[in-house]
Amino acid sequence: MISKIMALILQHQRIFVYRHVNPDFDAIGTQSALTAMLRLSFPEKQVIAVGLPKPSLAWISEDMTVEKLPSTVDLTIVVDCANRARIAGPLPVSPTVKIDHHPDLDPYAQLNWVEPQMASCAEMIYKLYQTYPERLKINADIAGKLYAGIIGDTVNFSTTDTTSQTFDVASKLYQLGIDGAKISQQVTAVDLKLSKLMGFVFENIKINQRGLATLVIPQALLRRLQIPWGSEDSIVALPARLKEVKIWLLFIESPEGQYRVHLRSKFVPINAVAQQFGGGGHLLASGTYVKNLQVGEQLIAATNRLLVM
Repeated sequence: MISKIMALILQHQRIFVYRHVNPDFDAIGTQSALTAMLRLSFPEKQVIAVGLPKPSLAWISEDMTVEKLPSTVDLTIVVDCANRARIAGPLPVSPTVKIDHHPDLDPYAQLNWVEPQMASCAEMIYKLYQTYPERLKINADIAGKLYAGIIGDTVNFSTTDTTSQTFDVASKLYQLGIDGAKISQQVTAVDLKLSKLMGFVFENIKINQRGLATLVIPQALLRRLQIPWGSEDSIVALPARLKEVKIWLLFIESPEGQYRVHLRSKFVPINAVAQQFGGGGHLLASGTYVKNLQVGEQLIAATNRLLVM
């Protein structure tokens, strides 16, 4: 599979790199690292990252656009995106390549390189480089983007899918000259507004006897704290610190009144429940949207059934 992807990279003069909507550290880190690596390796090619910048992740990259889009003669690569419906930015053609580490429930590209055992998509981009070190170039800046993706998706190497390979890749990125401490600080840093939202989480989260925790964050609160919708990612892992919690659902109200739901679990797989409600993701970290809290109650009930008293 990797050899076929490399052959396509060599064949095409214009390459477009996409990622998923509501990007996290791994999505932006992987997209920007692959874009930068291909530009450095093949300066004669046009390599374009598609999407809109996310202010909270601007320190990784703001180099993306929706003004230039691919045609049928171009190579289109989508990274860190499990299903086609979640691809960010206009996509007027069928994707050529999918590079992803989520369960492959939607093989939407012509070539689908999917490794669910990988803790992050960033590791897969490093694997691509490692397979063709004579053709691909990498530097400290690119390595830093990949490292941000790794520690973002593994929550500083604390998730159950973190492996010895994850640490091996991180070590090799360090050898390329990254400032790992600075990147870790940037990934975990929060401003005063977000710190107040963190306080709200701990003060208002509800935990039942089975260890299921739920919390609704209303749009009115986000407006009062002046936190843009979609910038609340830093709070998603917080309930994991509570000993009583086994699974948690965070419902974040959008400006339009629907709810983005973060489903997380310490040990019990929850991705099947997310799929039942139109979402998906990893075994222990998934997401979906519900149109109202009535549907949200159904999601809570379905999740609660996963926990045996």
